[in-house]
Amino acid sequence: MLKRSFIFSLTGAAVLLGQAARSWGCSVCFGGGGDAATDGYNASVLFLMATPYLVVGSIVGALVLTCRRARRRSEMADREAVMQLTWKQEDSGR
Repeated sequence: MLKRSFIFSLTGAAVLLGQAARSWGCSVCFGGGGDAATDGYNASVLFLMATPYLVVGSIVGALVLTCRRARRRSEMADREAVMQLTWKQEDSGR
C-alpha cells in the first residue's frame, strides 16, 4: 500500500513538473512589467484588496455618525428639560 501511494505521488509530481510552462499563465509572470494586461491585473488586485476595507470603514463611519447624532439629540433634549424646570421670578406671581 505504501509503495502504491509513493508511485502515485511520484507520477503526479512528474506530471506537474512536465507542464511547468502552463503554470506561467498569469499576466505578471508571462508578460513582464509595463504591459497593459499586467497593469490591468495589478489594478484589479488592488481593487479586490481595498474593497473589504472600504465596506467595513463605511459601516463603522455610519455607526459613529449615528451615535454622535443620538448623543447630540439627547443633550439637546436634556437642555430643554432643564430650561423648562428653571424657576423664574416673574412666572411665580410674587
